[in-house]
Amino acid sequence: MGRGEQDEVERRVADNKSLLFKGPTVVAALVCAVAAVFSYGVGVVIIFAPAYLQGTLLVDLSTGDAPSQGLLNIVGAVVIILGFTYVVSAYLLWSEKHWIKGVYAGIVVSIVGMLESGLDTTFAPGIAAAGMIMNVLIVTLLATETWEARRGVTL
Repeated sequence: MGRGEQDEVERRVADNKSLLFKGPTVVAALVCAVAAVFSYGVGVVIIFAPAYLQGTLLVDLSTGDAPSQGLLNIVGAVVIILGFTYVVSAYLLWSEKHWIKGVYAGIVVSIVGMLESGLDTTFAPGIAAAGMIMNVLIVTLLATETWEARRGVTL
């Protein structure tokens, strides 16, 4: 075995030991994990302390008044559930065995997240914009990384 082949074998062994090379969609898994933390945090604050968000991230653009607590509770619960689905998607994306299921889960959760962000623009434009950016990033990463994995492209 030549030096180049030995270096390649050593690199593969190092990659297999690394947590960052457990599946072809690790970057998307990390973004899903960040989206989960964002969703949980925002959902909890929307339910339990919406006054902290008033005026900066939480404002009703249609009337200028704060939304009702009932509406905030519903939105907060939906955002927390969305956060849970991001965790499931991140787990599947990180897996060497189930990453393709994670791709489908990530795309579905991102579409739901984009729809939810679109609905939130009337009373939470800041949160909606941040959520939309994360969801577009997830879908873009999933599409790119899946395409690269299918073609066998490696760095």
